[in-house]
Amino acid sequence: MKLLTIAAAFAAFASIPATAPAQDAVAPGTITVEPLPEEAASPETRRLFAEAVERALVDREFLALPGDNRGRYVARMTVSRRAEGEVAVDAAEAPADGDVGNWGASLRVAMPSGKRQMRPLVVTELGIEILRRDGMQPVWRGRALTVQPQGTPGDAPAALAKKLAGAAMRVFPEQMEGAVSAP
Repeated sequence: MKLLTIAAAFAAFASIPATAPAQDAVAPGTITVEPLPEEAASPETRRLFAEAVERALVDREFLALPGDNRGRYVARMTVSRRAEGEVAVDAAEAPADGDVGNWGASLRVAMPSGKRQMRPLVVTELGIEILRRDGMQPVWRGRALTVQPQGTPGDAPAALAKKLAGAAMRVFPEQMEGAVSAP
């Protein structure tokens, strides 16, 4: 009797039609990352953002093709920066230093000054759009933003690119209305 019940349940489950994936669903495949436009940033910054977006796509099981190869998808990105107020940050201190010579040794240690500098807070936003190459129709969009004091290590292009690309792609394949915040 139990065997018959299990068989009936399995037959009922097997008769449920499988749902087909949505036509616009993004299934990871080959992808080509378009670099930022020349006027958007310096060549080094453009390279750093392209590499970071490529790494984030690979982490999401895309196969990134180098250069102008024709992948199934194209990834386009936008980067914007704007100042939003100011914040006090610790002043840069000279590192400890020492020398040894024939006539003696010297040691220099900078004492903390406690000084603070006012720096602009910069909001940096990265947008990534994945388009299906045939027809160039967008199939996914993601955005991430961060706020960092200008001129700090967190505001360096390499740090921003890695942080924002990872945050934007973290929600893939889900669609979000707004930007993901990256600390």
